[in-house]
Amino acid sequence: MNNIKLELCGYFDSNFGDDYMQKIVIHNMPEYDFYIDKRCMISPIVLEESNVKVKETDEIRNLPKLMVTGSGFMVNSRQVLKYEILWFLTSKHIADYCIGCNIEPFKSRLSEWLIIQKLKKFKYVICRDKRSLEWFKKNCPKLDSVHMPDILFSFPHSWLPEKTSDNKLGIALMHRDGDSSDNAYYRSMAEVADFWIQTTGKGVVLMAFDTGTEDDVFACECVKSMMKYKDMVEIVKHGSHGEILNAYASCSKIIGARFHSAVLAMKMNIDFYPIIYRNKMRNLISDMQYPVNGCDISDIDTESIIEFLNCERVDFKIDKAYELQAENSFMLLKKHIKEELK
Repeated sequence: MNNIKLELCGYFDSNFGDDYMQKIVIHNMPEYDFYIDKRCMISPIVLEESNVKVKETDEIRNLPKLMVTGSGFMVNSRQVLKYEILWFLTSKHIADYCIGCNIEPFKSRLSEWLIIQKLKKFKYVICRDKRSLEWFKKNCPKLDSVHMPDILFSFPHSWLPEKTSDNKLGIALMHRDGDSSDNAYYRSMAEVADFWIQTTGKGVVLMAFDTGTEDDVFACECVKSMMKYKDMVEIVKHGSHGEILNAYASCSKIIGARFHSAVLAMKMNIDFYPIIYRNKMRNLISDMQYPVNGCDISDIDTESIIEFLNCERVDFKIDKAYELQAENSFMLLKKHIKEELK
């Protein structure tokens, strides 16, 4: 029996979370062939999967479309708003199914209305937090939508490296549009990194989860330039050889602003301190009942972070049933697609 053909849509721009979301979905759906437009900047991590095909746009135009995305429905700039208006005017078909998404607060009623019109064209959506599901049920009541854990909670354990005894501090930084090289967030991260080195004698890993347009490498370089103990710092960039995974394996504590820096820390049972930039991190901490609340990226609580660094262990471990629920999301998705394509 031939595999079912789907076009894979999403964010293709060297982002750890998006690259591994795509890879994990493809890996867990081996009875499907995933076709990706050759114009996309596809990660080598994704291309490792044997059921991935790269084709010209015209060859895949009429295939059912699966969107794998996190914050893909966020309208956070005038440029994105113009894109959404153009989409509405052309009535372009985006995708049939979606897995992994969340809904962030909208800056205007127009932005929200445009996203609602887009989502009404979907047949099935699996979102990753309870607040987003509430929004779907209220604003798109006819859309079949469910809530399941984030895709990376189903990260295969065989893909995760064994932890080392290095006991480093990992800091997953975020470069926000318009950040100056000496902003308060960077200064605070440099301060806590120096504190860790001075008090423990252990190293620090500054991690860039996004090496594409958002360019977290810039943030890493800025923080390192402000530090006193630069020789004890390593910058690790997301690439195609498990760089971030190996860096995590060397850490006993992680401070992170990237959403998937939190998911990965929980998955690998590493103490995590959240730097909250968007609601998706706040919702994750709430859904997981994680005992460390963290602080807002615009109001860094250095004392709270130092208290976290000084504590022995955070009392938290993912429930195995939660991981199983994440894995079951693929069964739900496959069942729905097969029923639609009968």
